[in-house]
Amino acid sequence: MKIYMFIAHMGIGGAERVAVTLSNEWADLGHEVNIVVLNLDNDIYTDKLRAGVRVHELGVSRLRYSFLPMYKFIRKHKPGFMFVFGNEMAVILSHLRSLHLIDTPIIVRVLNNVNISLAKEDGVSKTVEKYLNRSQKKLSDMEFLIAQCDAMAKQLLRQNLAKESSLKVIYNPVNPDLVAKVRELRLSLSAADEAYREITFIGRIDPQKNPADLIEAYEKLLDKVRERGTGQKIVLRMVGSGNLEDRIRALVKEKGLTDNVIFDGIRQDMENVYATADVVALSSDYEGMPNCLIEAIASGIPVVSYDCPFGPGEIITEANGYLVPMGDTGALAEALYTALNKDWDVDAITASASKFSPKLAASELVDVFKKKSIKSYE
Repeated sequence: MKIYMFIAHMGIGGAERVAVTLSNEWADLGHEVNIVVLNLDNDIYTDKLRAGVRVHELGVSRLRYSFLPMYKFIRKHKPGFMFVFGNEMAVILSHLRSLHLIDTPIIVRVLNNVNISLAKEDGVSKTVEKYLNRSQKKLSDMEFLIAQCDAMAKQLLRQNLAKESSLKVIYNPVNPDLVAKVRELRLSLSAADEAYREITFIGRIDPQKNPADLIEAYEKLLDKVRERGTGQKIVLRMVGSGNLEDRIRALVKEKGLTDNVIFDGIRQDMENVYATADVVALSSDYEGMPNCLIEAIASGIPVVSYDCPFGPGEIITEANGYLVPMGDTGALAEALYTALNKDWDVDAITASASKFSPKLAASELVDVFKKKSIKSYE
């Protein structure tokens, strides 16, 4: 089968890691995989693709300039369907179809819900907000929608953006190459200092991720450690960057935590990030399906997260971590303390990630492609 995946770029991010995992799985199964991107300016993932996966660059800086290049690409390659990551890119393709320039079915992997994200994102102009809201409504025009979790699917149905007949939940797959490297590294570090503990945050340092709450919870955690006299050295590692980074750095300095909070910026060696993590933590206001939690449990690392929409509630179980009420930094601190000091069953943690199998996700998507393609692959 010829698979055409459309994604804005191959820079840092959970969606990009999912694209790599799926592409490699399909390539291993003998499918011809094509990834279409706007540009490769911030590319960090294409070198992780199998040799047979082709990446096509449209050569534009922004999505709004992609209308004509997309049209030319589709006319030239004549894909049987388009598997699209993200609502906004799907809208561009939908415009091409509404003008009767193409007739290619559009299958969309839905990202975060715009109605949630607009309330928290800084710097969103009214023009952009209107466009994003139109993008959200356009989802109902697509042939098929892929929701990342059950909660997302239910919301799409409630908002009349999808019909049950054209909607399927397919969990994000965990990258098996990454997990294998993490497990190997963690075995070599098993004799590390027991008094040293590391809480790891992975993601954008922006309003969605609510990093100020994590800093506050971390400060309360250090107070607990001092009160209980455990003698532990606990650090918080922040992996990522974003428009709140300067503000969060200032907050850390204000609280006197500069020696305890490590700002790593964007890292490509994620296997080393997970290898030294004792707990992976999230304090997000909302998610799509947080890959850092999935990758952590698949690697045998416990997780702690706010019980936000969407995703954490379908990832975290008693076997692998703790869900905390939204906005309760005291409960977040207590859960982090407990997770750091619990004798976890690593096998049970990794077993809880079985539903995020790349083989399962790749197979379920191929079934959708076959049903929705304008060409027959039987």
